[in-house]
This record gives sequence, structure tokens and C-alpha cells, in this order.
Amino acid sequence: MGAVFFVNGFLEAGKTTFIKELLSREKFAIEGRTLLIVCEEGEVEYDPLLLSRTKTDIVYMDEEADFNAENLTRLEAKHNPDRIIIEFNGLWNRKAVEFPWYWTNMTEIAVFDATTFKLYSDNLRSFLAEQVRNAVIVLFNRCDDLREELAGYSRNIKAINRGACFIFNASYGNIVLDPDETLPYDINADELFLDDEGFAVFCIDAVERCEMYIGKTVHFLARAYALKSGSDEAFVAGRYIMTCCEADMTFAGITCNYTGSASIPNKTWVSVSGDVCINFDEELGTNVPVLKVTALSEAAPAENEFITLI
Repeated sequence: MGAVFFVNGFLEAGKTTFIKELLSREKFAIEGRTLLIVCEEGEVEYDPLLLSRTKTDIVYMDEEADFNAENLTRLEAKHNPDRIIIEFNGLWNRKAVEFPWYWTNMTEIAVFDATTFKLYSDNLRSFLAEQVRNAVIVLFNRCDDLREELAGYSRNIKAINRGACFIFNASYGNIVLDPDETLPYDINADELFLDDEGFAVFCIDAVERCEMYIGKTVHFLARAYALKSGSDEAFVAGRYIMTCCEADMTFAGITCNYTGSASIPNKTWVSVSGDVCINFDEELGTNVPVLKVTALSEAAPAENEFITLI
């Protein structure tokens, strides 16, 4: 089986327009046949001339129960395509989808309307989280005058999918965000006072760009987790990020070098101050951030047990 493009997103996000642009590429017109499976019809329609020119067979699937590995295998056998594009229904359960076992070359793309992203985030968080969880590309449309909001949207998605690449479309072209714009604190400051969101973003960004944080002093509130080794020289300071519900959480944390760690009761809330340094992790084969603790004290629990981003 050739490439499979799985395009997910809510109604009117711009999925059809994205797919039409994909089909318009020269490769699709000259190299083999395409099977397009459409699970949701919006205002934008597919031009029969475009489908004919790109040798694209279109199949509409209206029932969620029909979207299963057996039917997908049957459609593939019937049309014998060189590639498959799926326009998925954003209100169907992505988490429950089973694909044919041999569909190994799949690219997931999540498409959003930037003007309605917060609305869906507030009301349909679990669906939104599943749309971005495995996405290689996250595409935002209608981004005019929303630069500040985009920074927040992207860092929140990073909490679920650290490897996602972002495209921000505006009427005048693509918006390019500097990585530092997506941070809820000033990366150029020598001292960082991290709130809940700041701590979660720090734990993610410090892993990806550890060199940017060397020598910086950070202050935050977290739980202290004992290492499995029972070491008295280090513990992990961390919080759980709730991406859609309490049953689906991501851990964010940093190893803290502190003599006397074994005396800290596991999962105790602590106020931590320390300087960021870098250690080479032999198991991971890369540098990782570590905190050299300069001040530590037991603290009252955070107002919210879990950090909520999206």
C-alpha cells in the first residue's frame, strides 16, 4: 500500500480546501490513482474536473460504524489506488479507529479554523486532543489578527504532541512564529518564575532546546517524586497535564539534584528554586536538562491538582 493521508478536523475548518490543494499538485495528476474517502461534507465541494484530472475516485462514508478496517480494506481492493486520502469527521471517535494492519505509511494532518479553535477547545476538548495527538502537521486557517492567540494554541498542542509541525495560514500568506513567541515567559530573562502553564511549557521546551536554559534560575511549585533507585541525591519535580480528561494525562517534570532527596515524602508538594544545567543521558543518547536545587521547602498544594492547557 502506498501513502495514506488522514485529514482530521471539525466542520468548516478547511479540510476540503486543503485536500483540493493537495490534489492539485503535479504529482497527483501524473503518478497513479487516488482514492478519496469523505466522511463529512461541508460548504466546499470537490470539482469533478479536478477529480478526473487527478484520476481520483471519491467515496462518501456517512456512518461512523462503517469506518473500520474491514470496509477500508474492501474499498482499497475495489479501487486499487496508489494512495488514499481520508477526510475524517472531527466528531467521530479517532481513538477507536482501527486501520488495516499493513497501512504503515500514514500521515495525519489536523486542520483548524483559528477563529473557532478556543470554542472547540472549551467545549469539545477530548475530540480536539485526539485530532492533534498523532498529527505530523497541524494547520490553522483564517489566522489574520490572531498572532498572539496562535502562540498559546501551539504551545498547548505541544503538550499533547511534541513533534507536531505548525502551519498558520492568513489572507496575506503564512505566519511564521519565532519559537520564543510561543512561551508564556521571557526566555531572555535570567530568572523565570513559572506558573502552572509556565512549568508545563518549560518542561517541554527545555528538553527540546536545553541549551537555551543553561544557567537560568527557575522557581515553581510541583510534587516531588522519588526515583525508582531510591537515590538520596535526586528526585523528579513534576505535574500532570490534563489534555482532555483525568483518564488521559501527560506527565511534565524535571530531574532535580538535591542531597537529602530520600527524606522527602513521595508526592509531597514542594516549592523549588534552582539553576538549570545539562547532563548527558546515556540511555537516551542525548543531553537533558537537570535542575541543581538551591532552595526547597514543603508547600501548600496547587489550587488545581492538574494543569489544563487545551
